[in-house]
Amino acid sequence: MSAPKSAAAAEALGEKIPFTARGVDFLLDPSSEWDFEAIEAFEAGKIATFLRLILGDKQYAAFKATKPKVGDVDAFVMDLQKALGIAGN
Repeated sequence: MSAPKSAAAAEALGEKIPFTARGVDFLLDPSSEWDFEAIEAFEAGKIATFLRLILGDKQYAAFKATKPKVGDVDAFVMDLQKALGIAGN
C-alpha cells in the first residue's frame, strides 16, 4: 500500500501515517483511532504517557533508545502533530 498523499487522506481511509524523527521511522495511527486516554494524558501534561499510548510499546522503546532530552521530546511532539495534520496547543 502506498503512503497517503496527506494526513487528512490517511485519516479518512484509516491508514497509518509514516513519520520519521531522530533517524527512526514510525507508523502513526490517525488521531481518530487514538484511545481517549491518550487525549487525557496529553491534556494533563503527561507527555511520556501520551507518547507511549499513541506509539505503542515497540515504537515508544525505539524513540526512547534515541536518548532524547526534554527539548527533543518537545520537538518530537510538535513534528508529530505536524505529520498528523493537527494543531498544537
